[in-house]
This record gives sequence, C-alpha cells and structure tokens, in this order.
Amino acid sequence: MEQVTLNLPFQTSFQISTNSKELVGMLKLKYGKYVTTTAAENAKHISALKNDGIYQVAFEDMNVTDESGAFAIDEIVANNTVYDEAVFALHGAAVEHRGKAYLFLASTTSGKSTLTSFLTTSGFGYLTDDCILLDRTSFCVYPFTTPIHLREGGLNVLKRLNSAPKSFEVIDDEKFERFVYTPSNCVTRPAELDKIFFIARTEQENSLNQMDTISRMTALMKAPITPYPVTPDYLKFISKLAAKNCFALNYCDMAFAAEVIQNG
Repeated sequence: MEQVTLNLPFQTSFQISTNSKELVGMLKLKYGKYVTTTAAENAKHISALKNDGIYQVAFEDMNVTDESGAFAIDEIVANNTVYDEAVFALHGAAVEHRGKAYLFLASTTSGKSTLTSFLTTSGFGYLTDDCILLDRTSFCVYPFTTPIHLREGGLNVLKRLNSAPKSFEVIDDEKFERFVYTPSNCVTRPAELDKIFFIARTEQENSLNQMDTISRMTALMKAPITPYPVTPDYLKFISKLAAKNCFALNYCDMAFAAEVIQNG
C-alpha cells in the first residue's frame, strides 16, 4: 500500500492510500510537484484500491467504482476543496511578464491551456494553467504551477506554430487523453496583478476591447472556480477587482495576445 499527499497551495489537502503504483504515477502527471510523501495536517483521506482492473474509491461516506481511479479522485478533489479565505480562486490561466501577472479567464475548452503553452514557450513566466490564486488584499497572484494538460487539437496547433513543448508525457486514461508537461520557466514568487483578459478564440478577428463596469462585474462573478456566497464583502471585493484593467480579448492569432502583454 502506498500513501501520497495532494498538498495544494491555499486549499484542502488530501491523503491518498492506494495499492496501485500506476495511479500514483497518474496523479503525479496531473498535479506534478504537489503530490508528495509528506503528510499534511488536517488532510482528508481518499482510499483507491484496484482489483481486477477496477478501482474502488472511498471518501468520507461515498464509495465509487470506476475504471479510472485518477478521474474519480479528480472529481472528489474538485467537489470537496475549500480555499483559504486569504485568496480568491478563479477558473483561468495566468502568465508573468516583468514581474506582473496577466490573467486569462474563460470556460473549459476555450483554449486557455493552448494559449498559456504558447506564451510560456514565447518567454513569459508560467503562473498557472487552470486555477488562479489571487490574494484578496494585495491582488498578487500566487504561483500554482501544476503541469499543463494539452488536448490533441491544442498540441497540433502549437506544432504548426513551432511552439510545441520539446517533450511531454501522455495521459491515456479510460476517460480522456492529454499531453502533459511542465514549462521550464515556472514563476516561484507572487506576481502583482496587471490585467485581466476575458478571452475568446475567433476565426479571423484579433481585437482588444475595454469593458464597462457592469460587464466587468458580471463576468467576474461568473469566473470563480468554486461557488462563493454572494455577501456584501464578496460584492465589495468583486467591485475592487472590477476596478482593475479588464479587457475582452478576441484572438485568432496567439501572437496577438503576446503583443498585447508586451506592449502594456
């Protein structure tokens, strides 16, 4: 039996017990350096036992049978993570340029990972690919440098642009296929927030448009990775965040996004 800890910054930790080395390897591909053998205080326990090719996954009062132990664990983590009150957790990606953080907010399958991979290959610092941890007081972005997971379509786009990662590993699970790597230029210190981009891929348009206050507020309230109660303090924070530089970034050419950041 092996025990590893999923020790993610500013959020719930999970201790995972399993009889499958394959599962441990999959978790390391998913979460990278945040999978450790060091126990975490107050970690929640997940058991994932593989028998005859099927995982029996247990968490609290829930039991799941699944061909993919990694997928079942990922679902448990996503649905049971509580974030530290010091941070605001957004669903998006972020890169760093000259000590400043640039956020890309959009829904799943919008191309965030592909764009982030392109930008980090182009020299921008890697902050995060999926979950942005924003300090509620300083508005700095904390590095959360899990491996980037590319779909086949995104990888092919990067290959055509000569911007694909030089090496990667493949997750070929029962549920999905991803091409995984960690950029070499991971940021190690918090970066001050500069701009927020609400991104959309287009067929022919490259444009950058300033957003009005109502549009900013509405978009930001849809952006958290976890549900937050709509309290007066929450609305006050969203209002402060909306006062930052928020733009609608439409792009058909990822180099346009790089130029936007470089040109300030």
